[in-house]
Amino acid sequence: MTRSWTAAVLLSALMLVQRPALAQADPAISPAERKSLPAEVVTYLERRRGCNHWSGEEAYDAPRGRQIAAAVERLGCDAVEADETRLRQRYGRNPAVLKALDAAAHADG
Repeated sequence: MTRSWTAAVLLSALMLVQRPALAQADPAISPAERKSLPAEVVTYLERRRGCNHWSGEEAYDAPRGRQIAAAVERLGCDAVEADETRLRQRYGRNPAVLKALDAAAHADG
């Protein structure tokens, strides 16, 4: 198994694990509203939640610091703000998308 394939499998598993937590943790968006969102927005919301989570973690030792850095890199957290801007431009006339993006920006991971 190649390293990139392994990383893809792990990221997919993380996204599946995070999906129910995302719906529960964000009471501002109902499950019905979430189903009506474009797939790329739902994917972004899951990613944003992961970035919010990892950005709040403490690197209390070197291995933990590496774990946090790897998660932040894997999720692409350095581009999350730019991706949100792009989604806001693309879906700027969709109130449900804007509501979801607003809630995600302030949600704890």
